[in-house]
Amino acid sequence: MRCPDCNRFVGNEEQDPEINEIFVGDDGHVTVEARIVNACQDCGTELTEATFSLEGEVDLNKHQGEGHEVDAEEESSTRTSRSGYFDKKKGWVPSGGRYAKTFYGLSVEIGVTCSCGEPIDSITLEDEIQASGMDSLV
Repeated sequence: MRCPDCNRFVGNEEQDPEINEIFVGDDGHVTVEARIVNACQDCGTELTEATFSLEGEVDLNKHQGEGHEVDAEEESSTRTSRSGYFDKKKGWVPSGGRYAKTFYGLSVEIGVTCSCGEPIDSITLEDEIQASGMDSLV
């Protein structure tokens, strides 16, 4: 991809995920809104992005406090990426090269706590998108 600021073909710099929103309902349903960005390796201009809506469930029955609120927060988040191709006999074959597809994603660990400060549960949510499916910002 050509960077509009550098006016050169550049490599991607995978920036850290941006966690925009974390919510846990009274039923234990956790939702996370997150964004990943690939930027110009030379100047840092954002080139492509993907926004994810991650969902999962935690067990709120581990804590039996009456009238207490539950809260969720990010414990860690990391970018993920993999390249390879799918072979009918071998399955997923990690490699680069001519027919390889690249996937970018993220992994977010969410901790759920009671308003009294007691940890209740944690969950790891993951998702990915093919590089060609990311939205162009230029």
